[in-house]
Amino acid sequence: MQKTLLLLATYLFFTGINPIIAQSKKGIQDSTTVIIFNSNSSTSSSAKKKGSSESTIIKIAPLGLLSGTFPILVERRITDFFSIQAAVGVTHRNYARTLIQQNSETTAEYSWANDNNSDIAEAIGSFEARKAKIGFMASIQPRAYFASEGLDGGFIGLSFDYYRYNTEIAGITGNNNNYKHAGSMKEEFENIKDYMVHFGYQSLGSRISVEYSTAIGLRNVNGNKYAAYFNNSGGLVEGAGTYKKTGLNFNLGIKVGYHF
Repeated sequence: MQKTLLLLATYLFFTGINPIIAQSKKGIQDSTTVIIFNSNSSTSSSAKKKGSSESTIIKIAPLGLLSGTFPILVERRITDFFSIQAAVGVTHRNYARTLIQQNSETTAEYSWANDNNSDIAEAIGSFEARKAKIGFMASIQPRAYFASEGLDGGFIGLSFDYYRYNTEIAGITGNNNNYKHAGSMKEEFENIKDYMVHFGYQSLGSRISVEYSTAIGLRNVNGNKYAAYFNNSGGLVEGAGTYKKTGLNFNLGIKVGYHF
């Protein structure tokens, strides 16, 4: 009897546990294991170009003291590789041009005089009796940036620059043997047009920008100076001497700006 009960209990145990084992196997077969890999490595994403977020820079040109130019420049970003820089300002005595004119001995023409070599007024570029007055300037320069990073990095630009220098000088008084600049003031001017190619680099800090550039191109000069001479009768003849000159021009520039 006991043996019969033992056999019956063994049978019921195994018949009861088989569904549980089967169900467990089924659960294992139906389950899906998901493994997620997460990486913050910068190598897994494609590189992006930096791209400056600044769109406008307002600049000054410290070296303008040498050429008598005092501009306010504004550069505006159009795209990440293209911008336009414009400038307006005032002009005064051009120290650099004074040296160039004295060395090149620019000669004026006198359509009203009998002798073009008889001018006794102060020579072009000299400031012994001549005084500088306020003039004006303007410039426009489209630029292309090599690295397409906004207003930051190397660039090439094409510019048209216009400068108007105004001067005045006292007229000649006295006679052929003893004369000086002591008469009424005479107005003079010099117009300069530059067509330049610029190569440079601009670096942007947190708010301050610094630009270094060099440029080469053509310069056209058109001027008008006071002239005078004594004729054969000893009378003073006064008029205007005009001069024109076109040649190569070279320029170095440093500009400091504030960007936003």
